[in-house]
Amino acid sequence: MISTRVMRQLGIATLVVGIGALALTRGSWLPLHAEGASAPRREPGFSERGTRDIQIKVWHQALDADPTSALVMGQLAALHLQRAREGGSWEDYITAEDFARRSIAKRTNRNAGTSATLISILLAQHRFTEARLIAQELVQREPDIPEYRAALGEVAMELGDDATADTMFRSVWSNRSTLTIGARLARWLEINNHVTEARRLLMTSRDDAVSRGDVTTETKAWFALRVGDLELRAGRVRAAEEAFHYGLAIEPDDPRLLAAMARLAAARHDYRDVIDWGERAIGLQLDPATLGLVGDAYAALGNRAKADEYFRTLQVAVSMQPGAYHRAWSLYLLDHGMQVSDVLQKAQDELRERKDVYGYDIVAWALEKSGRHAEAQQAMRQALRLQTPDPLLLHHAQVIGIASDSTLADR
Repeated sequence: MISTRVMRQLGIATLVVGIGALALTRGSWLPLHAEGASAPRREPGFSERGTRDIQIKVWHQALDADPTSALVMGQLAALHLQRAREGGSWEDYITAEDFARRSIAKRTNRNAGTSATLISILLAQHRFTEARLIAQELVQREPDIPEYRAALGEVAMELGDDATADTMFRSVWSNRSTLTIGARLARWLEINNHVTEARRLLMTSRDDAVSRGDVTTETKAWFALRVGDLELRAGRVRAAEEAFHYGLAIEPDDPRLLAAMARLAAARHDYRDVIDWGERAIGLQLDPATLGLVGDAYAALGNRAKADEYFRTLQVAVSMQPGAYHRAWSLYLLDHGMQVSDVLQKAQDELRERKDVYGYDIVAWALEKSGRHAEAQQAMRQALRLQTPDPLLLHHAQVIGIASDSTLADR
C-alpha cells in the first residue's frame, strides 16, 4: 500500500509528466503523408532532457517517502531508460536495470510493464539471452498482450531463433499499427527480404509517432533514423537523406542521426561531409564506428597524421567500451586488418548463443580475413539463409564466393 505522503508525491510527479507531454504538443507536430513533406520542428528553447531530469528527481522523492513501492521503482526504471536513450550516460542503463529488477522482485502481479521495460534495458545492453528469459516469462503470464509477443519476437530475431520470431510476428500482424509492434515487425520483414512491405509499415509507424503528443522527441527522431537506415541499405540514398534530415529537424543534436549523415556522405564518397557530420556526432557521443569513418575520410583526403590520430582513438575507445562487443566496430577492425584474431574469437563466442544472420556474417568475414576460406563459405551460407537483401551481406558473400538468391528488385 502506498502511503498518503507518497500519494502526494505521486501527484506532483504526475503533474510534471503532464507538463512534459504538453510541452511536446506545443511544437505543432504534424503527420507526414509523403516523402519530402515538411518535417516538424522543435520549439526553440525546449529541452525534453531537462524535463526528464525533473521527472526523475520527483520520482526519487517519492521513493524516499516509500522505499518499497514497486510502482515508483518501475517508473524510475522507465525514466532512466528514456534518459539513457536521450543521450544520458551508460550508468543510466545500469540504474534503470536496478530499479526494474527491484520493482519486479517486490511484485509481478500488475507489474508487467516493468518487465517490458527490463527487456528494453537488456536489449540496449545487447544482453539478449537474459532478455529472452524475461520475454518468455512475460508472454506466459500475459499471452493476450500483442506488444509482449512482439517483444519476444524481437529478442528471438536477435538471437537467430527464426522459428520463434516468425511465430510471434505472425501472431501480431493484425496489431501492426501499434507503434512498438510496427517497428519490430518492419525489421523482421526487411530481414526476410520483404523490403517494400517493411518500408510501408515503418513509414506509417513514423508518421503516427510524429503526429502524437504522447511520444517523446527522441522516439520521433528514432523512427526517422529507422526509415533512413532502411533506405540507405536499399540503395535509395536520396530517400535516406530526406529521412535523416526529417529526423534532424525534430532533434538537431541527435548523435545517431548525425552519425547516419556521416555514413550517407561516405556512401557518396563526400569525405569532407563525412568529417563535418562525423565530428559533430562524436562531439555529442563517442562512437568508435564513427571515429573510424572520420579517420578513413581524413586518409582519403591525404591527411595521414589526422587519420592515424582517429585510428588510435578508435582502438582505445573499443577497448574501454562497456557492455558487449559491438559488431559495427568489429567489422571496421576487420575491414582494416586490425585485431582480426581477437574479433574472430569474440564473434565465435557470441555465435554460441546468438545465431542470427549478422552473427554468422561477422564470423564468416573474420574467417575470410584469417585465410580460412572454406569455413568462411560455410558460415556465409548461414548468413544468407533468410535471403536478407543487405548490401553488407551481399558484398561479403561475393568476396567469399557464395551465390545469394536475395534480390534488390523490390526496393
